[in-house]
Amino acid sequence: MAITIYSASTKSLIQGKQLQALLEPLPASLHSKALRYKSELSAYNYVVGRLLLKHGLEKYGLDHDLNQIEFEKNGKPYLPEIHFNISHSDHRVICAFSKEGPIGVDLEKINPIDFGNFTAMFSAQEWDAIKGATDPLKTFYWFWTRKESIIKVLGRNLDYLHEIELDVSLDYYTVKGKRYFLNDVIVDREYIGAISSDKEIVEMELQEIKF
Repeated sequence: MAITIYSASTKSLIQGKQLQALLEPLPASLHSKALRYKSELSAYNYVVGRLLLKHGLEKYGLDHDLNQIEFEKNGKPYLPEIHFNISHSDHRVICAFSKEGPIGVDLEKINPIDFGNFTAMFSAQEWDAIKGATDPLKTFYWFWTRKESIIKVLGRNLDYLHEIELDVSLDYYTVKGKRYFLNDVIVDREYIGAISSDKEIVEMELQEIKF
């Protein structure tokens, strides 16, 4: 499987551009959704995610009218011609594409956390791996992003997160006898990312996009 991931920072956009200017290339139906966000950062991340999606569709030579996006019963957006998934954290947004099968991607900014708030999300074996690691915080995010990528490729919600137990020695996870492969996504030293796919990834290209 070949994967292309487009990445963009919203920090300079927030400082230097008005949201309305970024919205211009997007369908009017998305404008109201963006403007409903109370957080400026959330609004910019939403818009940049859709701009990355539009950019990727253009690069693949596909219809880039985002009004064509449909939604599965679980709310996951999809297009019949290509698989895609968007994630964002802090001022970084990524959008991953594949023409060969479903994918799920997650990106997290490495911020200090209270492990106690996440006790139920990990098994005893996973906590042993996290707390016994040289860098427990980064190991926590390694587990978290992989779990998030799995629930996204499966189209599940966060309630399923605690049901996933990962083996640190394996780069795949098995659901009902089917393997979902796991890979790191490295976009910035301040972030940890992961992608899950139903086929083994043999090629992954990361491109930085500036708007």
